[in-house]
Amino acid sequence: MDEIKEKEEVKLDAKDKKILSELDMNARESMSQIAKKVRLSKETVNYRMKQLEKKGIIEGYYAVIDTMNLGYAFHRIMLRFQNVDSKKEQEIIDYAKKLPNLAWLASLEGNWDLVLVIWSKDISWFKKIYDKLVYKYSSYILHKYETVATKIYHFKRNFLYGTKDSDEIVLGKKSEKIKIDSVDHIILNLLSRDARMPIIDISKKVKLTPNAVNQRIKSLVKKKVILGFRAKVNLSKFDYQHYKVFLYLQNMTEKAKEELIHYLKSNKNVVYITEAIGDADLEFEIFMKNSTEIHNLLKEMRNQFSIIKNYEIILTYYEHQISYLPFL
Repeated sequence: MDEIKEKEEVKLDAKDKKILSELDMNARESMSQIAKKVRLSKETVNYRMKQLEKKGIIEGYYAVIDTMNLGYAFHRIMLRFQNVDSKKEQEIIDYAKKLPNLAWLASLEGNWDLVLVIWSKDISWFKKIYDKLVYKYSSYILHKYETVATKIYHFKRNFLYGTKDSDEIVLGKKSEKIKIDSVDHIILNLLSRDARMPIIDISKKVKLTPNAVNQRIKSLVKKKVILGFRAKVNLSKFDYQHYKVFLYLQNMTEKAKEELIHYLKSNKNVVYITEAIGDADLEFEIFMKNSTEIHNLLKEMRNQFSIIKNYEIILTYYEHQISYLPFL
């Protein structure tokens, strides 16, 4: 597999935490706005941000794009291997990296070895991609599992900053399909790679005036194509582990499920909640220091919520590839 870098835990001072907290859900905020909020000069904020980037704490900035509003379904494939050595596993990973409209590819620990997320506008098109992968490596796949996400909640990393902000971004909340032109797509592509790219630089790429670009970005935000701008924070630098939990529910009602979602939202370590079509009734992703913490949380949840029949914990230990926008 790709080489996994040894984790090196770092410490943040109060000012760095405030800067990260500002960038977490509003990565296009200007330097002067951030400086005012954290009570530092623009030069000091700029220096601190550059240091956070240099240390690999901030790995980039990206626009959160609701691809569901663009007509794309969010398909996830989970694979459990058999008779696979490290060379063959790397071959499968390299093959998966080349699949069209690949959104996310990560190695896992637990009942599954690899997860792929693919965007698709057409179920028959996705089926061809899925079949091609499965047929090619059928002798190495022990189990496979495919789901379709219908709603994904993003939350602030309050556990890292010591904050209690209830800010959230919800993909799939608005169901109407929105058409965009080729210029909008270029703008989305640029912002998905660098959410802090200056308007003047974007205008040169698309050959429009800065004012025209600014209006297009505002329109994409208003239409809920762009839901926000976030910093990509490398949480492994702080010795946190990324857990994915599948919840299997019983005697479920809409009210009981909403109460459970509200409980998860209030947990400062939960960063994503996913509603999907599949075996699991609800999913969430959480960053914690070790497996004991996650098991203690789930024990507490089962005591508090009788609708939880069972659960499955998966550790996401390495992201091979991530993309925030499909090829439209």
